[in-house]
Amino acid sequence: MLALGDNERTVPLPVHPSLLVASALSLGLGLTGCADDADESPQGQAADAGAGFGADACASPQTWSQELVTVDEPGQLQIDGHPFVARGINSYPLLQLMGAGRLDAVDDIFAQAAELGRPLVRTPAFLELGPSPARLRDDQGALREEGLRALDQILASADRHGVRLILILTNNWDDFGGAAAVVNMIAPGEALPKNAFWSDERALRLQLDYQTALVQRVNTINHRMYAEDPTIVAWELANEARCERERTPLLCDDQTLVRWAKRMSDGLHMAGAQQLIAWGGAGYLGDHGEDLRSIASSGAVDVLTLHLYQTSSASAAHPAEAAIAAGEATLRERARVAAEAQLPLWLEEVNWKPAETSERDGERSRVLSAWLSVADSLGMGTLPWMIGERGRTDHDGYLIRPDDLATTAVLRCQ
Repeated sequence: MLALGDNERTVPLPVHPSLLVASALSLGLGLTGCADDADESPQGQAADAGAGFGADACASPQTWSQELVTVDEPGQLQIDGHPFVARGINSYPLLQLMGAGRLDAVDDIFAQAAELGRPLVRTPAFLELGPSPARLRDDQGALREEGLRALDQILASADRHGVRLILILTNNWDDFGGAAAVVNMIAPGEALPKNAFWSDERALRLQLDYQTALVQRVNTINHRMYAEDPTIVAWELANEARCERERTPLLCDDQTLVRWAKRMSDGLHMAGAQQLIAWGGAGYLGDHGEDLRSIASSGAVDVLTLHLYQTSSASAAHPAEAAIAAGEATLRERARVAAEAQLPLWLEEVNWKPAETSERDGERSRVLSAWLSVADSLGMGTLPWMIGERGRTDHDGYLIRPDDLATTAVLRCQ
């Protein structure tokens, strides 16, 4: 998502993905499943969940080795010789919080992820707008050491909490910077559209330089080079990349994003990145300039991605049940795409927003339980959207709080 409060920017329900063998549950690799005697109904889970995270038997303690997650064979990932299926959560405000001096809030988010049994956090490694001390690039595109040190602290904090990260390198949307900010950096006053980011040679070089600087950085706290730090599970090329031909026909064709992804991926490899490279797209099959099949066949990424959202519709007699059925169908459809490409698929953003806020926790847990169960059966990694520091305002209706007992119980167990 990373586009606050804008539901139009999410994938319409009948589109989405999956894959892999989920045999490594309970190996202490960020992959636990439900305890055999756990009540699998949202109501039963909520009753057992107690006063928040960590009270449910499903979320057993997790530990990571110091090994990188690697590609084992076509369609499979591994760590320490065991199959790996991503089990994580999203949290976008980490850099903002660090810039505000809120290390306590960053620690809280990582503690929540660990207590949920989802010690893998997907978060931005870009911040190019606003006055935050954690801003990573200025208006001219120059790196800011103060911001980079904030990112160092995030990596070090994650390591202390036994949490690993998926680092997103840029954003299609204006929030926190991303494509439009980079276009302004390379062409101030030219009024170029955002979609110039995907093909303008100046933007390509600036983004490649940025990636290289991150990959080759040595953390000032723990002295690890980012390129080989096992705290980073994957570099993600872009969040929800889009190149809409109807808006900018001279800048976008069916292969624009494919060419861009291959260029960025090659740049990461040349810079020395040893971690996985994930796509970060919403999982479209041709809409908005994104075709998951073309991305898969390009060789640009190790991991395909899918984002699945839907709000309740007053036109449906039973909107939650309709969403469950449509979501399950699209999960299976995208699983076939990933299987044909022999690539793993991460359902890396997923949530449901009920129309009635009074039913938010129970209804959301029911929909998420159904979707996550199907994803798990397909061997798909899952990272629901999202958690924040305790007391955070819910800006878009998707925040998962520790006192959302039914929802957090589902996340611990599926």
